[in-house]
Amino acid sequence: MRTVIQMNHGNRISFPAEIADEDVRSSDQLVEHFIRAYTKPGDVVFDPFAGFGTTLTVAERLRRIGYGIEFLQDRVEYIRSIVENKANIFHGSALEMEKFDLPEIDFSFTSPPYMSANDHPQYPFTAYEITGDGYGQYLQDIQSVYRQLKRKLKPNAVAVIEASNIINHGRMTPLAWDIARSVGEVLHLEKEIIVQWDGDSAEGTYGFGYDHCYCLIFRNR
Repeated sequence: MRTVIQMNHGNRISFPAEIADEDVRSSDQLVEHFIRAYTKPGDVVFDPFAGFGTTLTVAERLRRIGYGIEFLQDRVEYIRSIVENKANIFHGSALEMEKFDLPEIDFSFTSPPYMSANDHPQYPFTAYEITGDGYGQYLQDIQSVYRQLKRKLKPNAVAVIEASNIINHGRMTPLAWDIARSVGEVLHLEKEIIVQWDGDSAEGTYGFGYDHCYCLIFRNR
């Protein structure tokens, strides 16, 4: 697999007008790229931060079986409105993954909620609704998510995390690299794929100062 890829950041599924300004989805082209690379039809594909269901919808379109967990009830309802297997999306926190009835997992893809190391009191894993214990706790918690996921992943299965570094008020948070280090204590960090997005402005696709992201490839060894 190439270590630098270029693609469009858009999605095939258009958002309803009432939630169009909340569109923070991963590119379905990117999700498809990795699902095709690491799975076959009938495999179980899982997203611990399901968001608006991109991983699940792409998995179903490619004849895989999608599962996910999403913290916000309205997003769970939205996902259920666009997927075939409605019972496969769970409402709750990925930090409590072990309480959900998940099957053995062949592959995982997600883009977790982001946090910068400065000027960011809102906690990502509660949908930014409460004040958390800081960036260090965020990294510990994402490691906890993947420690639980490891118990569900089949041997040698792959988990991909899409993440970007952040520039916030003139200070850089190496978010992608910090996630790589933290999750790498649980799963084997095999390599990174750099994704360069087509047609981005100088502000970057993510609004955080970058027009590219990293897809971190972990394997359950």
